[in-house]
Amino acid sequence: MYGRIDRGMGYAMKATPLTLLSILLLAACQQAYATTPVTSEQKQVDALFARWDRADTPGAAVEVIKDGKIVYRHAFGMADIEQDRPITPSTAFHVASLSKQFTAFAILLLAQDGKLSLDDDVRRYVPELPDFGHVIRIRQLLNHTSGLRDQWNLLSMAGWRMDDVITEEDVMGLVRRQRGLNFAPGSEFEYSNTGYTLLGLIVERVSGEPLAAFSRARIFGPLGMKGTFFHEHYSTLVLGRAQSYQPSAGTGYEGVGLSYSTVGPSSLFTTADDLVLWERNFDDARVGGKSLLAQMQTPEKLNDGSVLDYGDGLFVGDYRGLRTIDHNGADAGFRSYALRFPDQHLAIVIVGNGADIQATRLGERIADIYLEGQLKALPVPVPDYANSIEVKIDPARLDALVGTYALDNGSAITFARDHDHLVGWTAGDDKMVFYPTGEREFFVKVTNARFTFDAPGVDGVSPGGTWQKNTRSRHATRIAPVKFTDGERKALEGEYYSDELHVLYTVSVKDGGVVLHYSRGDVPLAPFGKGSFVGTWPFGLVQFQCSPQGACTGFTATEDRARDIPFTKVVIIDAGATRR
Repeated sequence: MYGRIDRGMGYAMKATPLTLLSILLLAACQQAYATTPVTSEQKQVDALFARWDRADTPGAAVEVIKDGKIVYRHAFGMADIEQDRPITPSTAFHVASLSKQFTAFAILLLAQDGKLSLDDDVRRYVPELPDFGHVIRIRQLLNHTSGLRDQWNLLSMAGWRMDDVITEEDVMGLVRRQRGLNFAPGSEFEYSNTGYTLLGLIVERVSGEPLAAFSRARIFGPLGMKGTFFHEHYSTLVLGRAQSYQPSAGTGYEGVGLSYSTVGPSSLFTTADDLVLWERNFDDARVGGKSLLAQMQTPEKLNDGSVLDYGDGLFVGDYRGLRTIDHNGADAGFRSYALRFPDQHLAIVIVGNGADIQATRLGERIADIYLEGQLKALPVPVPDYANSIEVKIDPARLDALVGTYALDNGSAITFARDHDHLVGWTAGDDKMVFYPTGEREFFVKVTNARFTFDAPGVDGVSPGGTWQKNTRSRHATRIAPVKFTDGERKALEGEYYSDELHVLYTVSVKDGGVVLHYSRGDVPLAPFGKGSFVGTWPFGLVQFQCSPQGACTGFTATEDRARDIPFTKVVIIDAGATRR
């Protein structure tokens, strides 16, 4: 076992009882394994995480299991920067969507017990789910083919922030109002957190106890995962937990809140050490048995027989020619990834607390190290843009880059200036800060992406550029600004109501742009074709319904995980006013 757990001994910390205890524990671990030789592979993995091996950054706990044995176990950075508390392999992290495989496992245990069938109609257990004219089966919740709109999109469109306290009832309140699906169940794959909230509810109604209690008794306890549990309410104290961070717009980091109080799709707390126990169970099948575990890792199919790259709570695919089972997670500043190569008996676990920790890519790079010589060459090498070095440029130069650019895949990317920084977003995504590596080249820290602007034209404005994310490259062409006539402006402007979200929006035209205003502020929309506009999360495409005469009666808002949410134009009459 690799014994170098942490390098916190060199940190300039205040000598508080907490930090002294951490230092003593870490020193004991280091002394216990002092005679263990450091391998070349271990040094290479150390180098991947070196930038977070500091006392003023978040970080990660990383473990690698080969043939059932831990061959790498190390922690980097701080669980709590303000309290000088370093990360250890036993630090508790919120692991976001890594939670789904445990919810799926609970459902499969109940099916194994004969208490439900995966082909049961979900409404048998959740009768308050609307009748969409199609039967939605439990297995379609497990493999994301239900067609249910995603709860996070719905909540955001309804005016919630992701750092609000969100409960199961908050989610179900919106689910009960839905009148449409993204698609007919079983016809497509579209990741849906809503489905896993329903699965958690089914576990409770079938077993008679909440998902947290059921999982503790049937999964975590038997496996010895003492630091793992579903966090049912955000205010419940968790001793020694990792806090959540994201890069600040300038330098350093800032905290980012997370107040989820719902379980099923997310909200699992666990440790790197505990995830090793979970990964080992796929080999020795101590809990659940071989048949159940094989089912989790078997790709599901669509109605037409097409094979998915998803089983039950797990992605089933390949990396550089080798079969993989994996899942990642991302909420607030938390990033996690569990990657397994079953045929090579290799598993990699990463749990982190910084939004710039690209856990999936880091996991693949660890695989490159430990499976050297066994992997096929990639057709296109994966660049690591996050390794780019930021430079200083005159903020005034950013003005020539601002605008919306149509991508050759039918989407768009928009750039705006936020004080001295360039921010950008693809349709339906959050705003990201773009950091310059040159006058026309900018990279993103929170995802492996870069945008290179074309040289400016005679007007001084860049006509286009190239959007690169991982190995994919998209050409982008600037969309000319739109000038609205008085008639067009008047037709678009007004109040719009969605019964499915129970929310009212105001549409206005300002400075040649369309703005949606709702309880959380203004959402600027960029023109993207006749009557069409694109915006930030959670509004991908907004399509107005207007007559040939120009009158607009409503619009639909669409993002991949929540399609065609209808809004109707309404007239608000003040109380006591007389309508003419």
